[in-house]
Amino acid sequence: MIEKARGLVPAEARIIVEPGRSMTASAACTVYRVTTVKRGVVTHVAVDGGMGDNLEVSLYGQRFEATLVDRAGWGADVTVVGRHCESGDQLIDGVPLDNPVVGDLLAVPVTGAYCYTMSNQYNGARRIPVVFAANGDARLVVRRDTWADLLARDV
Repeated sequence: MIEKARGLVPAEARIIVEPGRSMTASAACTVYRVTTVKRGVVTHVAVDGGMGDNLEVSLYGQRFEATLVDRAGWGADVTVVGRHCESGDQLIDGVPLDNPVVGDLLAVPVTGAYCYTMSNQYNGARRIPVVFAANGDARLVVRRDTWADLLARDV
């Protein structure tokens, strides 16, 4: 691949490969808890995260898919929105979910490359934890921000 690229760019160009998504995205998912379901012409499913832990959607229109953890499958198309009450805090538009209700867990796969590294404390939200899971075991590797972490820089 590098050889093909080298033939297309000037000799003095430096080629840098950034494999983020191809290496990590399929190994990770973000799990949200459904906090509100507002049914109408469009059903909005609000979750306990959003643009504070997934800026890819609002920054450059990345498309994600999702499913309910305990009942994957097709249902009516819904719009998944975050907790920040911003017009840009829409995580997924038009994803089929099987009758979502408050308390459901929503899995958003292929989020391993950038969601954590771009997470922030927007609107006073605490940064997300990271859990590694394999073969039925799980372990915390990055803890969620505490309230003290959120306020630590205030003077």
